[in-house]
Amino acid sequence: MLRPTGIAGLDEILGGFLKPSTILIAGTAGVGKTMFVLESLSSVAEQESTLYIPIATSGRSFRQDPSFPLMHESITVYPIERMSAERDPLSVLIDIGNVVADSEADRIAIDPITPLGSAFSEQERHRFIGTIDSMTPEWGAVTLFTGELTGKEIHTSILSHFVDVILYLSYEDHKRYISRNLRIFKTMSSTNNHILSKIYTFYISKDGIRVFPTIKTKITHKDISIRVPTGVQRLDAMLGGGIPETYSTLVEGNSGTGKTIFGLEFIHESLKNGKPSVIVSFNESPDQLIAEAMRFGWDLHRYARDGILKFIYTTDHIHPDVHLWRIREMVESIGARSVMFDGISDIETVFYGSLRMRAYIQSLIRYFKDAGVTSVFTNETKNTSSSRMTDAGASFLMDGIISLENVRSDSEMRKTMLILKMRGTDHSQSIKEYTITEHGIEIMGW
Repeated sequence: MLRPTGIAGLDEILGGFLKPSTILIAGTAGVGKTMFVLESLSSVAEQESTLYIPIATSGRSFRQDPSFPLMHESITVYPIERMSAERDPLSVLIDIGNVVADSEADRIAIDPITPLGSAFSEQERHRFIGTIDSMTPEWGAVTLFTGELTGKEIHTSILSHFVDVILYLSYEDHKRYISRNLRIFKTMSSTNNHILSKIYTFYISKDGIRVFPTIKTKITHKDISIRVPTGVQRLDAMLGGGIPETYSTLVEGNSGTGKTIFGLEFIHESLKNGKPSVIVSFNESPDQLIAEAMRFGWDLHRYARDGILKFIYTTDHIHPDVHLWRIREMVESIGARSVMFDGISDIETVFYGSLRMRAYIQSLIRYFKDAGVTSVFTNETKNTSSSRMTDAGASFLMDGIISLENVRSDSEMRKTMLILKMRGTDHSQSIKEYTITEHGIEIMGW
């Protein structure tokens, strides 16, 4: 019988914890093993009987420890002195068995299990862990063990041979911030073997632990005859009726070409047509974008107030996986059909961890297609012939590319637009001059 793991996002990866089963939460000091098991216990404490057995130095009060703010009051706590666990593990094991029997707990955590029998020889410890393994099925519970182990030690640890599931927590110190990772070394079902090669991001906040699974998408073939208007009428004509639905389009150009204005006009047009929308930004706040749109008579504030326009504004450092999930959650919360992603060139200023620009953009585009979202990305370039997107090797991921450029001509500056690409469409190949008027972008010479 599968039971919830109690960790946000983890059920989507594992499907839950099988009852009965044994799960080892491993990692070095400070990675969050104790918080992990306490959150798992607390999540089911109102529906199930829970037992927490901390093995620690004497005199520590777990109820009052500020390190465990999320510990549910109904969890039964039975502390064991670490010195006793190391010196007389057999007596401690009998003690644990009696406590478990009395509690009839549905979910148990022993934190950590590694001190038990640590003074034994390897052969003796192997028999000792085997004894624990023979006891746990009789408990009929989801049993969580924590263990202070490195990634290399997991492969040689005796514990690894007996437990059903192994979750390994680790972190990377980036000086000003820390990224946390979860890897699954072992599962109970062969159908879950595809997750063993993946590393998942997780974070710890005042609200608990959150794991970020890989966003799953399906290969879909959309009808590109359905078009989404950009708000720039003459551009829509150049595109044969607008951007094909679910396409991701890059609008790139140097400073002052109107990339953000283009994106805001696209979003305003979508909202006018009853399509909920999301704006993702790094450089400009929602208030700034709303004020910018109002200059052209586009009242985005009204749509935000009505709940069909949402903003994701990121200035603090954030992991790419976390950012991707925030977008997904916002899109799904309102059923968004259009997204403006303003400022690909600003990503590196806020993202941390192992940033792979191409992989991030690819995951985002695939998700948008799966969710039926039409998206516009903006990107600032020093010149249109050598963009950062091209340098990152990700421009080909876009279904469409619209290039905006400031061109110096005699004593004046002109703005030109060129549709470089729009897959599967018979779009215009002409370079068109445009201006930014009080009503938005207007293409000239039509």
